[in-house]
Amino acid sequence: MEVACIVLAAGKSKRFDKSQSKLFYKIKKTPVIEYTLKKILSVFNKKSLYITIGKKITKKDWNYLQKFSENSLIIGGSTRFKSLKNSLKEVSKQNFTYVLIHDAARANVSIKLIKKIKKNIIKGNEDAVIPFLNAVDTIKKRVNNSKYKTIDRNKLILTQTPQAFKLSKLIEELDNNAELITDDVQVIEKTKSNKIKYILGEKSNFKITDKNDLSIFSSYIKHELKIGNGFDIHRLRKGSHLILAGVKIKSNYELVGHSDGDVIIHSLIDAILGSQSKGDIGEYFPSTNKNYKNISSKLLLNDIVKMLKFDLKIIKNIDVTVICQHIKLSKYKKLIKKSISNLLECPIGKINVKAKTTDKIGIVGSSKAIASWVTLLVQG
Repeated sequence: MEVACIVLAAGKSKRFDKSQSKLFYKIKKTPVIEYTLKKILSVFNKKSLYITIGKKITKKDWNYLQKFSENSLIIGGSTRFKSLKNSLKEVSKQNFTYVLIHDAARANVSIKLIKKIKKNIIKGNEDAVIPFLNAVDTIKKRVNNSKYKTIDRNKLILTQTPQAFKLSKLIEELDNNAELITDDVQVIEKTKSNKIKYILGEKSNFKITDKNDLSIFSSYIKHELKIGNGFDIHRLRKGSHLILAGVKIKSNYELVGHSDGDVIIHSLIDAILGSQSKGDIGEYFPSTNKNYKNISSKLLLNDIVKMLKFDLKIIKNIDVTVICQHIKLSKYKKLIKKSISNLLECPIGKINVKAKTTDKIGIVGSSKAIASWVTLLVQG
């Protein structure tokens, strides 16, 4: 009993903006449709995901969407019905028993709701499972240009997606329908013998229709938090000073590294990269590159911030732990905090610095190395 999922993304976005697609409009540097697809892929795999797109999609957008699915993208039609028909033609080639159909513009759908609908169509004996909301506002029907008539809202519901179906039943009913449908259950609801189960949906699962909806969607995702961790360790040798967070500290030791060996900044860079899922410091500044020989790590941090277009305002908290044995860092902690604050334009109150020893255990305990661990919390 395999379940496929179709994401319909072939709409023309007429109510949004004729000059641009709402699905590729970026919220926090991420296209709207990516939020949708990632939610779907939390429940489905790429093999069972089918994406229907418009004819005028650019090659860049095509390649971008293709990475979310192992199936070829499906060209939709001029109406929702035609797009659905094209999609089902492809899905039916595989051994699927059920199919979920979801609007790409419902980017705020919860994983919980997707799972609930999928579970209900598999476990139940219905031909379709449809999420809905009760109508809460007073609803009026237009009688003519100047007159309206109130409708009993207790007799009305608002349907959402994803909607789930027995695949064979949906395909069977396709040819019995006109093309003017606004949701997919219309294909089978006219046949009285078809069993349709309605389950309560979510108010937050709204459809992005115009630009005002974008600010609502943005308010939902702004609370998402991401964590990045960074760790670095460098050997010590006899010297006159060492550099930590860009602060020159008088010492009988110095750090050994391809650059200046600043373990705090190196672990901070890795924490930033981790929070953005962008790899590690070695991928950007390899030790084999002579251009980075003896370079200040402050410059490397600045380059990473620019490269990622990392918004410094999203930093919520930075927690730094420096691990060394004989070098006393207690009197330098405030300077380190101030330096990090200046480097990342971050309020000093969001930064914490701890100095630890290893009780003379290991390479750090024998003063042959210094290590640093940074945990970074950022907003969405």
